[in-house]
Amino acid sequence: MRKNLTGRTVVIVVTILVCIFGIIGFPKSKAELMENLHNHIRLGLDLKGGSHLVLQVQVQDAVKTEADQAIERMKDEMRKQNIDYAGIDRNDPATVEEADKIQISVKGVPVGKTSVFRSMVSERFPTWTLTPVNSTDYRLDMRPSELVTLKRDTVERSIQTISNRINQLGLTEPTVQQYGQAGTDFEILVELPGVDDPARVRDIMQTTAQLEIDDVKEGPFPSR
Repeated sequence: MRKNLTGRTVVIVVTILVCIFGIIGFPKSKAELMENLHNHIRLGLDLKGGSHLVLQVQVQDAVKTEADQAIERMKDEMRKQNIDYAGIDRNDPATVEEADKIQISVKGVPVGKTSVFRSMVSERFPTWTLTPVNSTDYRLDMRPSELVTLKRDTVERSIQTISNRINQLGLTEPTVQQYGQAGTDFEILVELPGVDDPARVRDIMQTTAQLEIDDVKEGPFPSR
């Protein structure tokens, strides 16, 4: 029995060594061995330490932005078709849970323009459902399927943006992926092995890129 255990142990050890040297190559010195281990074997967050962040995507902001853009387009279309109105605005969902409650209110549409207004909304704003409140006022609700698509795309774009910014740090094998239940949690998991300053990481991820155009007076100059 003891002989069998010894034989199995030898086989296991040899197999492990073959796998390790197959990954890192056979080293010629201790220094080369350590360098190969460092270059080819990556320690995860549990062994190396680092930052573990769970971020919530504010999908309600994306929904409100979509509504704002629809309002501007609607004003332009109503102006083109000579449809008067008293006001167009939206509500203000404050949380992720309230994102589905986004609404646009259109007030003061002349009764004589009702048919033209309905046709305009149907043709130009198919992602919204029009509901009359009274003879001159209307409410528009974003269709549920459009809400699902918008929120999903917002999370995907956020993951891509965060990944691009994290890559600027030159880290080895960071993790940026959706966290929790898709379609309900809207959260992103960020794991950064070896990074012990989560505040700096948050600053990098939250930095908004801005394009500036500056007018250079006089010149031309030989250099910047």
